[in-house]
Amino acid sequence: MKTRLATLFTRAEVRGTSDRGRQRSGACRLVLAGAAMALMTVCGPSKPTLTGPAAVYDKAKQAFAKGQLEDYNKALDSLETLTSADPPNDYTNRARVLRAVICGGEVDGYKKLAEAYGTGADTTKDTALKPEYVRLQRDTMRRGAELALGLGESAMQLTKGGAIPKDLTLEAPYPGVEPPASIPALDKLRQGQKIGQSEEDQAAMDAPRAGVADALAQVVGGDRSAAQAKMSAGPVPLDSGLFALFLAEKVMEGASLYDKKHIYDPGKYKVLLGVADGAAQAAAAALPPNPSPEAAKRLKKLRDDIKAGLKASTQL
Repeated sequence: MKTRLATLFTRAEVRGTSDRGRQRSGACRLVLAGAAMALMTVCGPSKPTLTGPAAVYDKAKQAFAKGQLEDYNKALDSLETLTSADPPNDYTNRARVLRAVICGGEVDGYKKLAEAYGTGADTTKDTALKPEYVRLQRDTMRRGAELALGLGESAMQLTKGGAIPKDLTLEAPYPGVEPPASIPALDKLRQGQKIGQSEEDQAAMDAPRAGVADALAQVVGGDRSAAQAKMSAGPVPLDSGLFALFLAEKVMEGASLYDKKHIYDPGKYKVLLGVADGAAQAAAAALPPNPSPEAAKRLKKLRDDIKAGLKASTQL
């Protein structure tokens, strides 16, 4: 009996040991499976490497997202290589739109800064400050005028033949660094006050950045917060008529930098007036038959300004 009981107990021990081994083995398999799944989640499928125009446009977007003036200039360098693609590709019009917005915003910012220097030069009683402000005004106008040519090129490409594509989008992240809502240095300049070098340098960066932020708000519709919300959600479809109106207004503003009161280059002035006229025609064709009162008012003013500019250009 003892022998038989001992044998049964021994068999039970063997079965228990085997069951525990199977449990440990199962637990190990679960742990290993979990680790494998976690590793797959972390690593995930590798993103495809962008090439060609897609890579260039992505590079421009990443630079634009940083929100600093030097980054905007890097974005413009990348975008310029895409805007003249022949034949056009999926990124051609995207690049033209973003380039026009950046250039248009910077033109506006540089023009405001140049005007502040000009007003300061006329207002200041500091005889040593006057020639310095005149020089800075001219340097600032030159930079704005250079950008006006880039804007004109993109506007001409987008409104060729007096028509604008209907499926345009603004596809870029909102700049990560918000420019100031106001620039105190500009008020000081207009009053003829002397500002320090650091304040002068900061104004030279903030003015065009603020112009870009305001251009984004105008193109997207709303204020800067609305632009940020819409752009963060993905590509923003553009109203073709209103965007053509934006292009014409900004090109007209850029053309003014070449008139008699500024740099005075009759040839470039006439060319940009022609581009603005073409964009205005595209806006009129794309807007509904009965546009909003605001759009109708803007279009009328624009046409009057272009007509007056073209008449004045014949006397240059």
